[in-house]
Amino acid sequence: MVKLHNELLVKNYNEALGTPRAADQSGAGSREPGMAEAQPTRTDALVSREPGMAEARPTRIGIPRALEFWNSMPYWTTLFRALGMEPVVSRESTYSLFESGLQAIPSDTVCFPAKVAHGHVLDLVAKKVDRIFMPMMIRVPKENKHAESDAVCPVIQGYPKIIEHSDAPLERYGIPMDLPAFHWHDEKLRRRQTIDFITERYDIPPKQALAATKAAESALSGFRDELQQYGRHILNKLNSKDGAEFGVVLAGRPYHSDNLVNHHLSRFFTGLGIPVMTLDGLADLGEVDVRPSRVDSYVPFHTRMLAAALSVARHPKLELVQIVSFGCGHDAVLSDEMARILRETSDKELLVLKLDEGEASGPLTIRIKSFIETVRTKRGLNTAPTEKPLANTADLKPITVSQLSAPKLANGFPQKFTRADKKRRVILAPNLSPAFTRVTAAVVSRQGYHLEPLPIAGERAFELGKKYVHNDICFPAQVNIGEFLSELESGRYRSDEVAIGLAKNCDACRAGQYAGLARSALDEAGYKDIPIITIGDDTKNMHPGFRLSPHFQLRMLWALAITDALETMRRRTRAYEDRKGETDRVFDVHLERICTAISLGHRDAMKGLETAVDAFNRIPLSDSAAGADRKPRVGITGEILMKYHPSANGYIEKYLEEHGMEVVVPGMIDFFRRENVINKHLGVRKLSHYPFVSMLLGDLADHLYEFVLRKVDKAMEEFRFVEHRHDIHDLAARIGNILDPSFVSGEGWLIPTEIMQMTEDGVNAFVVLNPFGCLPNHISGRGMMKPLKARYPHIQVLSLDYDPDTSFANIENRLQMLVITAREQQRLHTTTSTHADTAGQQRSSETPTAVQVQFSPVQKQGSTDSI
Repeated sequence: MVKLHNELLVKNYNEALGTPRAADQSGAGSREPGMAEAQPTRTDALVSREPGMAEARPTRIGIPRALEFWNSMPYWTTLFRALGMEPVVSRESTYSLFESGLQAIPSDTVCFPAKVAHGHVLDLVAKKVDRIFMPMMIRVPKENKHAESDAVCPVIQGYPKIIEHSDAPLERYGIPMDLPAFHWHDEKLRRRQTIDFITERYDIPPKQALAATKAAESALSGFRDELQQYGRHILNKLNSKDGAEFGVVLAGRPYHSDNLVNHHLSRFFTGLGIPVMTLDGLADLGEVDVRPSRVDSYVPFHTRMLAAALSVARHPKLELVQIVSFGCGHDAVLSDEMARILRETSDKELLVLKLDEGEASGPLTIRIKSFIETVRTKRGLNTAPTEKPLANTADLKPITVSQLSAPKLANGFPQKFTRADKKRRVILAPNLSPAFTRVTAAVVSRQGYHLEPLPIAGERAFELGKKYVHNDICFPAQVNIGEFLSELESGRYRSDEVAIGLAKNCDACRAGQYAGLARSALDEAGYKDIPIITIGDDTKNMHPGFRLSPHFQLRMLWALAITDALETMRRRTRAYEDRKGETDRVFDVHLERICTAISLGHRDAMKGLETAVDAFNRIPLSDSAAGADRKPRVGITGEILMKYHPSANGYIEKYLEEHGMEVVVPGMIDFFRRENVINKHLGVRKLSHYPFVSMLLGDLADHLYEFVLRKVDKAMEEFRFVEHRHDIHDLAARIGNILDPSFVSGEGWLIPTEIMQMTEDGVNAFVVLNPFGCLPNHISGRGMMKPLKARYPHIQVLSLDYDPDTSFANIENRLQMLVITAREQQRLHTTTSTHADTAGQQRSSETPTAVQVQFSPVQKQGSTDSI
């Protein structure tokens, strides 16, 4: 068997970095004899050039030189060659290549590495490949034994589907895309899923598939070993007697090795005599204990950067520079934490360089030169770490951080919520929706804790959130932390008698990092003595005195289902109420009663729901509540907090109702229930560690959800406007080829499926609410609008992005156009329906159909005064 290996083109690896436009302008210039060394990047080693070992197949597989392929390219090129196919890699990135794909980009706030991927696909089209291979990498094997990190950024996860919809290579050029979804939790699953894919898609015999996969694994391992070897080479030269005064480690994700994306950054340093390394050259990052960090590292690429900060802090001759892509919300979390690690353990400063598609190099040059001068000044004043440099080792033996003195990083969460705090501290809970937070407080009270909902965020809360939370963090985090800071500022509580309670979910977006963000904000605002609790895994030992029993989950399920039913009745009724404010009054009265009842048990809560149904039926309505007189409907979907938090979304429901619309908002329970559906799905497709266990647990949990929802549905049958509830299975069945069902980041596939379901229920106008720069929104929000419009050409979809400075005047202008169009559609639909129904009017008036009965107002005697 021919041994496949990834050859490294390193005869002159500095020259291999290319001659950058930006560097030429900066004065770094082209390669000169005195120029410092730079570690070869993935650009030099990305593509295997060895022949395949199988009989040739007449198939040319196109691979875009973009996104996750910067991490795994040698694996795939070797694999396809071993199968006898010809892998064709798109050319290196250029501005002309980037500009060729601009018109296909659906979200203008997505990061530059994603934007340039469109040009790479077009380049493969020009190369006349037979197929384009671009897998959805949902999980990759974890690299650090101290971190449970195997998730990938939502953009990397879902962008292949976006390209398939936006660029449409099959429809336009007859070139199909292969987009398998991989959940590589470890190497074992990587092998199994690779073999399953190539045997099923390309009809390859299993024995040959196994041999090719083993060759691919060897190539990937060799690729990484070579990069680490050159990193050791530079470290050894740096630590030699005549080595440079210090070197720089460029910390970024694999795709930051793209010279167009990083603006040939290494040249700015090497041209000034500073040796450059990348994370690939730090051979022992997988051994670095990242647990002291405040950040829960769910993504291997993030773990690398946290480990690099700890490693650089230990090494007396290294400094750290972080490459950030504009619009990457993850980097806002990482930058603050990496800076804290360096500052607290070594008195070093992190240089953060935020790069986008702009070509101006002047500001970049100034920042780099300023950073270098600052470092040189500090080292000249003997303020650098005093660890003894390592001896020069000419034989390239590994230099590991374990050979250096370990920095002492302070506990990221020194203030703990203890058992004693259970009685002496009030847990203040920010809002997801006001109703959800109120019922959560009631359920938590059954556990013996005192949890109080915070007031809904006002302008002051937004100001404080913006002040104390990184500007690149998503708006929901700023809203929730701002609500807490605003309440503390009011003086109603002392800091020694409160704690903050936060949600913790979603490993691939910023929602999993709220605790760390809150800790930084509280410390900066002067509230270091306030502990944080989360309803999630306490991986940082923040709240050893806070534990919720399994009964909490069950009670929350009942509370959530009942609250969704109340919200449905409120929205269906409020748009038609005779006395303004009556519906909200009824809602508040019965929500409070159900909160009291749920603490006693679900049976009492269900009795409360039955009473509420009767009360909503008694609310006096106008004559336009049903049938042909029903108002135009607007469906609202999007990120979970923006969808349900009234002040965060600018009270958009109130605005639409005041302008003659009926608002339809899907219930909250499917957001939580979808995990069960996804687990069953992963089990069936063998994408999890233990497929049978995934299916079993998902099925058991789903049966429990279904039992509760059937009970709630039965109570809702008495509601005068009762409509069929579409559960999560109805939604999942509609995703089809639009988005892979195993995409779970953020709202996952809920946004497009909710729009599809509401459309088929007669809703034709939609508002998609998301935080500005929301990572999952690039995929499941804005990214899905084109395929949805193709399937339902008549609908209108308005995407609105929010941040603390969003002007509602601008939003109002856009909403007005949506309202006008919806009214016109309703008028045309009513006119058409009237003409179509004229012939059968006499017949239908004698015997109402089931549908007519279903939507007929049932005016019961009495008034809401008896509630």
